[in-house]
Amino acid sequence: MKRIFLFSYLLMISLLLMSGAARSQSIFTALHLNEEREYKTAKPRKIIETNTFYNSKGKEVKKAVKTFDSAGMLLTEERFDEDNQLTSRSTYTNDTVNRLVLENSYEDWTKITGTTKETIEYIYDSNNFLVRVLDKNKLGNVYEKFEIINNEHGDPIDLAGYRFNNALFGRESATYLYNQNKAIVSVSKADGTVLSTDTMLIKFKKALQFPTPDMAFNEQGDMINWTTKNFNGTQTFYTAKFDYDNKGNCTNETIYKVTIKPNGKQKQEINRNFKKEYFY
Repeated sequence: MKRIFLFSYLLMISLLLMSGAARSQSIFTALHLNEEREYKTAKPRKIIETNTFYNSKGKEVKKAVKTFDSAGMLLTEERFDEDNQLTSRSTYTNDTVNRLVLENSYEDWTKITGTTKETIEYIYDSNNFLVRVLDKNKLGNVYEKFEIINNEHGDPIDLAGYRFNNALFGRESATYLYNQNKAIVSVSKADGTVLSTDTMLIKFKKALQFPTPDMAFNEQGDMINWTTKNFNGTQTFYTAKFDYDNKGNCTNETIYKVTIKPNGKQKQEINRNFKKEYFY
């Protein structure tokens, strides 16, 4: 099956955080691991994010507090639920000279499983290309590892996942269309059966340089109109409105879902809202 991801930058990252996929390893996470994505211009000391998601059952509010080191790299992230209860904390170890994330140690708190502590270690070669990711439990034992092969640009073309006993459980491969800022990624089972083929952006910040008919951007380079293709062949249209502070960082993004009725009229309803408060 094929699908196309044309989400805005904040929408994609927020969906990853909401689903927990930000901690699973994939070519997408490897490709964007060291991409600066928390702010656009001036480096903050702290950001407080309030993300509101709307659906047929109402709305869900998630909060995150992020702190940054002197180099402007993410240092800690705490996430809170709708009752303002702390649900997780991530602490990052960074190579600030080469601007590389070396480790992510995190804790989760849930009513069902209690406290979970795990660590992700990122290993690079002499070219600073990411070549291995180790997922460790609270005792420091590796329970999953991911071996990565990169092209000459340092972009992952093959990612293989292994259990603690070195049993292969899945693989992803990527082909890059640099003249379109797109990567075609295939996900396969251990036996080689292809599960899906996806097309994703290589660099979110370069999307403005590679416009398509279903994308539009504002003067700050943020996507304000885009279309997603669904599995059933239909399309969903989105539009976004932005506010910025006096330093040029985005303080508010409101995303609307647009439905085309049979009579041609458009129905616009709020889909998501992302608010950021910066402390410089």
